[in-house]
Amino acid sequence: MCSGSIQNLRLRLKPHQDSRLLPIFQQGVYLKGRAGLPLAVILEEAGFSRDYLEQKVQTVFLDGSPVDDLDRRIVKGGSVIALSAAMPGLAGAILRKGSPISALRSKTSAGMDPDCTEGAMLTLRLKLFNTIAKEMGPRLLRSGIILKSSDLEDFLLNRRELVEEAVLEAELDGSPLSLANLLGGKAIHSNHVVLQIINFSPST
Repeated sequence: MCSGSIQNLRLRLKPHQDSRLLPIFQQGVYLKGRAGLPLAVILEEAGFSRDYLEQKVQTVFLDGSPVDDLDRRIVKGGSVIALSAAMPGLAGAILRKGSPISALRSKTSAGMDPDCTEGAMLTLRLKLFNTIAKEMGPRLLRSGIILKSSDLEDFLLNRRELVEEAVLEAELDGSPLSLANLLGGKAIHSNHVVLQIINFSPST
């Protein structure tokens, strides 16, 4: 992740529009964590409780490979963590944490990045799917998520109706931002942006 300044974008939504932003978690948001920390600790620091991880998150992928042990250490910068509730069918059963038929998985493992020192700060990408995105996405958006600016701009440009119908107002680094400029794709100049949703209406 770029070490320079990161701009802050705040969006105020109309009531009951929060779910329209949740697909952004499928492309991934960014986290910071230290090399050598357990996966569970990194996720707890991001806002997930250990109980939630153990009870609600049924499928965990690290760089495309299923993970059973939430205490597995994260050892490589740029790793992608994906969280899902139970997936359907035989594939879901094979990939589920602690599955009795996990032996049917293909065997891959992540090694230590040779350029990574234990304790060094890492940039990671987090993806959320299905009910995990629905349950945790709004909470993370209220706290603020880090996105690549180009990813956010593409997301909004492909969903112009989201901005036009759901967003009441926008604010960039504390200053009002017109929705036209937001959609124009030229307002954000940093490589990454913190997106925060304010005045969220609770989902029912």
